[in-house]
Amino acid sequence: MAKKSELPDRKQILKRMWQLVNAGARDAVQLAFLSEQDRADLGHLELDALTEFKRGANGVVELKFTDRAKLLERLLDAVDQSGEEQVERFLQAMEDQSG
Repeated sequence: MAKKSELPDRKQILKRMWQLVNAGARDAVQLAFLSEQDRADLGHLELDALTEFKRGANGVVELKFTDRAKLLERLLDAVDQSGEEQVERFLQAMEDQSG
């Protein structure tokens, strides 16, 4: 992504939105079951979709995730504004990246 001092461009924002729409929840669920010793090294977990993690005193875990439907709706709105040709290029780039 862009350097901290630079604002990301439209393409970078759309790419990040697409990544969030497709982010998995598996590692977030795994996080809920990690022992305290294993929690020290969380760098290997993909937690992009996780927005909130709470562990209550009674051991109950609450996980909140990115609202994918809302994010996808915003992504589609953003893509619609850029024209059909750009939509095709964007989707092709995402397919190339994932495949």
